[in-house]
Amino acid sequence: MRTLATVVGLTLFALAPAARAQEAAPPPGTAAPAADAAALSPPPAVATPAPPAANVAAAPAPAPPAAAAPRKLEVGLAFLPMGLGKYINSPDTTTTVTREAAFAYGFGLSAGYEVIPHLVVGLAPQFIFNVKEKAPITPTAATREYDLMARVAYVLKAADGTAVYAEVLPGYSLINTDAKPKGFVIAFGLGGAIQMTDRVFVNVGAGYQMGFQKWSEGANSFQTRTRYLRVALGGGVRF
Repeated sequence: MRTLATVVGLTLFALAPAARAQEAAPPPGTAAPAADAAALSPPPAVATPAPPAANVAAAPAPAPPAAAAPRKLEVGLAFLPMGLGKYINSPDTTTTVTREAAFAYGFGLSAGYEVIPHLVVGLAPQFIFNVKEKAPITPTAATREYDLMARVAYVLKAADGTAVYAEVLPGYSLINTDAKPKGFVIAFGLGGAIQMTDRVFVNVGAGYQMGFQKWSEGANSFQTRTRYLRVALGGGVRF
């Protein structure tokens, strides 16, 4: 009997831990504890702050820059080839001889102001060299001609940065021979100008120039005149 009791006691002692483990484990189908459920659930979504609402009243657009004032004053310099000329001379009071003139060349200055839109008025003095007959009967040294001319030009814009013009240049002329013939001179021309920068421009033009120079000896009057096909190649600056 003592032996049987001992065996029963040891058996119960060995089964006690298993019974306690079974009591601790939840039966099948039973929900997991709250702490475990919380550990297994995904983390809460973090709310992203909404971007600030656009201002209902937008800031006013900046005002466009004021347009630059038109430049009305211009100063220029030109090279003046003078070809296909005529040299008209009076050897006596009753005779006038017209011969071909030698190729001449010169330089011209100009200064003009746009008095009203498209109309430029100014001065255009010029200095011409190698003024003589092309094949004189009597060898004659070349001389110079000085023309103090006004300039009136009508200018039209043809494209962006490009303009065309028509001009008339009346003035007073002196041919520097011993007799110093002098008198009225006038030139007509057409040309174009291209704006290179805001101030600088280049131009090319062509026209015809007629002189009416004469000189006197005692009571007699004689002619020494020039005619030229003139070309103007130059440029200038506007202010």
